[in-house]
Amino acid sequence: MNLKKLLSKILISIAAVVCFLFLAAACSKKEKSNSIVAKVNDSILTEDDLNVALSQERNSGKYREEYIQNWIEKEVLSQQASKKGIQDDAQFKFIADQNKKELTVAMFINKILDENNIEITDDEIKSYFESNKEDFRLTDNAYLLNRIYFNNFDKAVQFRNNVLNTDWNRALNVFNSEQSLVESSLQKLYFQYQIQPITLLRIVNNLEDSETSIILETEPMKYAIVQLISKYDNNSIPPIEVIKERVKERLTIIKKKEFLKNYIDKLIAEHNTEVVRYSE
Repeated sequence: MNLKKLLSKILISIAAVVCFLFLAAACSKKEKSNSIVAKVNDSILTEDDLNVALSQERNSGKYREEYIQNWIEKEVLSQQASKKGIQDDAQFKFIADQNKKELTVAMFINKILDENNIEITDDEIKSYFESNKEDFRLTDNAYLLNRIYFNNFDKAVQFRNNVLNTDWNRALNVFNSEQSLVESSLQKLYFQYQIQPITLLRIVNNLEDSETSIILETEPMKYAIVQLISKYDNNSIPPIEVIKERVKERLTIIKKKEFLKNYIDKLIAEHNTEVVRYSE
């Protein structure tokens, strides 16, 4: 009798385990199917694919449904093109090969530049600026601004009052961790066309140096406060302190190009690479 009870318990346990495994497998399939956002024949777009795509800069402004619809349309056209033999076309193969080379080279350049950090000293920046001042002559009015945005009007009022009672930097230190703070910039140079909307530009144009603006709702639930540090007229050359980052960016590009040129010349020399040019 005890043996029968034992066998019965064992069978019940086995049945429970089988049911658990069956349910787990079913849940797993359900989770897997739920992760698929769209499907065109054998091609699938998963939630992970979508998140990666929408995080890329060129897709950052696309809404989810717009991207999904574009993906479906591209897949339908791509599959139809494959059926029509486009991928066997000589021109397609040439373009695909060139694009593959371009991507390979671009990724390799990024890799070697990351491995060989290009450092720019303050003396180099100053020297480059002094030798190339005309390159930095303004083609539009520009404004050196402190700028901040809140999504809460009361917090914007509190910040502005804090600025008026102390200064911008101290106020920013107080509000730096404030959740309603949307974005801020400190002593950044803006060209006239970069200041939007036009009502904000009008306010900036009427400010005196070191003056703080009123609170302006530039978008629904987005409140801007700006402080004019200084204004630079069209055709003027700002002092290096104001455009130091712009000078550094340009000099960095130049030094990276020089590094790559030297790197390529060294590859050709060290590997005895044969390079021949044929004239027509």
